[in-house]
Amino acid sequence: MLGGSLGASIGITSKLAADQRPALEQLLFFNVNQHRVRVGIQQSIDTYGVPEIYEQDGGLRVRVGDIAGVQTLFAVSDEGRPVGVAVFVRSAHERFAVLHLGVDPRWSLTADLSTRVLLKLMHEIRSTARRTRGVDCIELVYKARPSRRATARLNH
Repeated sequence: MLGGSLGASIGITSKLAADQRPALEQLLFFNVNQHRVRVGIQQSIDTYGVPEIYEQDGGLRVRVGDIAGVQTLFAVSDEGRPVGVAVFVRSAHERFAVLHLGVDPRWSLTADLSTRVLLKLMHEIRSTARRTRGVDCIELVYKARPSRRATARLNH
């Protein structure tokens, strides 16, 4: 099936196989759903820098501008193909900022599939934040309204 199925498993990993570069480029840079969050994408780029895919230790990672400590999580299908990506960084002592978030358009055909991918990514970021001393907030740079960012406090 083109977009997977509700029963398909979604894995989360911090490193993607190098042969998945075209799929990651499509997901991160040429996603047909970018228009939905164009303002947030531009704000993230203006504030933090442009994301760049690079190879390290035989796998793909994403860096953003010259910011140290950028982390990337990939949601992958059973075949190892990226179906979602989340790029985040510790932007203040107590805060993780999610700089970029995307879902493969084929997995966005139904809200259930898209939501599953996004929830898996955000759950993993939340777990990482809970394990990181001092972090008690996750901020989404992409937002529904231009006037404010979405922020969630963690309950440790």
